[in-house]
Amino acid sequence: MIKSTFIIKSCFLFIICLWFSNCKKNVEPPVDKSNIVLYNKPLSVIQECIKGKWKLEYEKGGICSICINNSFRNVSYIWQFNKNNKIKRIYNDSVFTDSRIKWIRDLGTYTNGDYTYIMHFSDKRAYPYDYIVDRIYNDTLILYDAYTVDAVSYHFIKSN
Repeated sequence: MIKSTFIIKSCFLFIICLWFSNCKKNVEPPVDKSNIVLYNKPLSVIQECIKGKWKLEYEKGGICSICINNSFRNVSYIWQFNKNNKIKRIYNDSVFTDSRIKWIRDLGTYTNGDYTYIMHFSDKRAYPYDYIVDRIYNDTLILYDAYTVDAVSYHFIKSN
């Protein structure tokens, strides 16, 4: 009798140990936010990586695909993304966009046919904007116009 009780308790203890040894925590490795492709990432990663203030440095593309418009270097054009899914765009200390971002999962024009999250918001004039958050490359955030034939890419650096 004592022997069978010991065997049952041992088996029960073994099963409990086996059960807990197979539990894995879903710990994601830290993300390198200075060089990361974002258009194919989950929305939570995109939002975390773009959070903060970004200064527009230059635009590239459009009708002239190799043309660079760097007239923004002489002005203060800040885009601020916060944790509450809001965007604030400030041009020379004047806020002209302060709205909530609506994320739309759709095929991106310049994402090689991959589905991506498109950032949709409107400014104070109710003018709509749609952008694809493409990547952060050498600490430069790159956004693209979402639904255009000749997309412009917008290059931002982190601002304080």
